Amino acid sequence: MGVDLRAAGAAAARTARWSRDPSPVRSPRTRRCRHRGDDGPLVTTPGSLISVGLRAGAAAVALVLGAAPAWAELALLTNGYRYRVTAWELLEQRGTNTERIRLTLENGGSVTLPLIRVERIFDDEIVEEPPPEAPPEAGFSLDYRPGQTAPAVPWGELFLEVGREHELNPDLLAAMARAESAYDPGAVSSKGARGLLQLMPATAERFGVAARELHDPARNVLAAARYLTWLRRRFEDDLPRVLAGYNAGEGAVDAHDGVPPYRETMNFIGRVYGFLGL
Repeated sequence: MGVDLRAAGAAAARTARWSRDPSPVRSPRTRRCRHRGDDGPLVTTPGSLISVGLRAGAAAVALVLGAAPAWAELALLTNGYRYRVTAWELLEQRGTNTERIRLTLENGGSVTLPLIRVERIFDDEIVEEPPPEAPPEAGFSLDYRPGQTAPAVPWGELFLEVGREHELNPDLLAAMARAESAYDPGAVSSKGARGLLQLMPATAERFGVAARELHDPARNVLAAARYLTWLRRRFEDDLPRVLAGYNAGEGAVDAHDGVPPYRETMNFIGRVYGFLGL
């Protein structure tokens, strides 16, 4: 069954608005770093939760009680809301739409919600390093090449089949699977991503694959290929931006007009480049 990539992209539109806070934040993993601003639509305190809309004219309300932890990650929801969190825990049965996640909030307290509502959880620590460059035109192509053979890796034939169907280089799928899961279809991250290409259930659902199917290698790679195809169109086949969108979200790429300077994203792109020999 085909997936309308235009319709699938509608969910991404709600995550495309971002802002940055120039004030420095201390992190235990680096001497100095900066984080994306926290002026998003969800503001939490130990005793209250205030929802603030993203749409024009919505009023921003913030209550801050007590000192904030030195480190937190960003949990982005499918509706564009976001939480800054210091811990998370998967609850209930994995691989079903009833699975839930408990988020420990930076400003105190916690919230539990269906995992399917979480677009991604990522470390938005900013590092002062130049972003990766696109490889030379002759060095690598995102396109499947007629007559291309299967990568000599686990699941290589699957990467070749899906790559051919989506006009996508199977070597890219293989390199990403190595970086994401070391080719383990049963892999589950602490944040809820799963399978060969470590897709979150919400992302897979955008592209026609259910959460319960994500440990099926064929379905996992299919969802990833559909997402990559969509990212290729959005970012005009620019490999660094495509990979950054896969890792940090297309909204983050739009906000930074290129690869966002997040340590996690830069490391991911670097690993994929290394596995591709770039």
